[in-house]
Amino acid sequence: MRVNCYRTLAAVSALLLSTGIAGAAEVTLISVGGVKAALDRIIADYTKQTGNQVKYTVGSPVIVSKKLADGEAFDAVVQSVPAMDDYAKLGGVKADTRVKVARGGIGMAMRKEATLRDISTPDAFKKTLMEAASIAMTDTAMPNGSGILTQSIFTNSGVMDAIKTKIRVVGLDPGQEQIAKGEIEIGFFNISEIRPFVKFAGAVPASLQQYTSYDAAVTTKSTAGEAAAALVKMIATSGSAEHWKSAGMEPAH
Repeated sequence: MRVNCYRTLAAVSALLLSTGIAGAAEVTLISVGGVKAALDRIIADYTKQTGNQVKYTVGSPVIVSKKLADGEAFDAVVQSVPAMDDYAKLGGVKADTRVKVARGGIGMAMRKEATLRDISTPDAFKKTLMEAASIAMTDTAMPNGSGILTQSIFTNSGVMDAIKTKIRVVGLDPGQEQIAKGEIEIGFFNISEIRPFVKFAGAVPASLQQYTSYDAAVTTKSTAGEAAAALVKMIATSGSAEHWKSAGMEPAH
């Protein structure tokens, strides 16, 4: 295992070095917001090591899918596995570059000043939901968004019917702003997208947790050559694992 890690790091380093030698390039990258916290740090590492610049576009799953389906050109993309499957069907992905990068779960947000509520076990989770005055979640109509996962979690926990009148369907930032103001008591979002102006109160218990898995790939429209391939490899390499963990996600490598 250790030998394989060394070989992977050596291969990535060699590719990064080759792109640097060839001269600075610009790589265009598009991703969904759920991976932005990790990618910001990975891009900084990539730029420092190669001298290449990254023009980074971030959007909701719907916006990213629309931009790609409409034919907008990017060198690399990071999005959920189902969305990447759809883009691959459109012929947008260089199949030999596609790699798994990470998965992210759902967590609870609260107002910073609020007393921490326990959701560490299924029973504690259900008790907190039942006692909450209001509960935020994002729209289930957004494909590959956190709302679909949150709805499934509530349903599987057996409390959906009891709490449905307390649920507030909100946007990601507007919902957390309402939590920060005390207008909504608790909310459930991708852990990687819980903002610093609210309090992260913990992840959904493992037996109830639902995940979004993300892949990265070079697109068939890419004109950045090895520079784009090197960025995708860095996003997926074990050397970037700490950046994914820092963002509250589980790295695939």
